[in-house]
Amino acid sequence: MKIHNLMRLNEKFDIIFLDPPYKEKNIFAIIDLIFKINLLKKGGIIILHRHKMDKDLFPSKFNILKEEVYGLSKIIFGN
Repeated sequence: MKIHNLMRLNEKFDIIFLDPPYKEKNIFAIIDLIFKINLLKKGGIIILHRHKMDKDLFPSKFNILKEEVYGLSKIIFGN
């Protein structure tokens, strides 16, 4: 679903799973937008799938709770 459609629904989510292409380097903007339009419920979790070697920069609002590596993937849990 596109972001502008989510904004019109005025919904919040318990879990948001992000699986951008490994080459996507603009994760900061994606997570920042989630907070800007208030998509995550209080106590909700953002789960992010990245390549284990990626060194992404996250907005200061994003609190990393846990990181797990599985093969070539890194799964980041945050809010």
